[in-house]
Amino acid sequence: MDEHLSDTGTWLRERIDGRLAAGVGIAWLVLLQVAFALEPTTHQPEPAYGVVLSLTMWLLLAAMVAGLVMQRRAGLVASLAAAGFMTALSVACPVSGHHPFGTWWYGQMACVLALVAISVVALRRSITTAPVRIAVPTPPDARAEEDAPVHRAR
Repeated sequence: MDEHLSDTGTWLRERIDGRLAAGVGIAWLVLLQVAFALEPTTHQPEPAYGVVLSLTMWLLLAAMVAGLVMQRRAGLVASLAAAGFMTALSVACPVSGHHPFGTWWYGQMACVLALVAISVVALRRSITTAPVRIAVPTPPDARAEEDAPVHRAR
């Protein structure tokens, strides 16, 4: 196993390309708005499990935004998890009777499944590209100590 993948915490904290993070964020901004705009109005109460799914999705979206702003892989993992919960919400709406089933559902499912696909592709791309390493300059005093010969007492 690759040594940088052996620790999950380290793997999640690895930096990702800022363009990748921005692309995922923009995709969420656009597709989430389209998916919500397609939903018809309803006069039915939302079931309890719908509230739980919705709250979990919004918490995951907050984690995703934080991770993407910091350009960490954890933001992409949160994006995939949020897309999964959004998919579950889209399936649950007409099944529970909260919204009537209609052609809007196909458009909403296309949006949420596109978010799943974008999240998977972005996560795979972040894994196949080398992690961005930030070079920390070594102070001149430390370099001099490293280069100095070691004298051992006899």
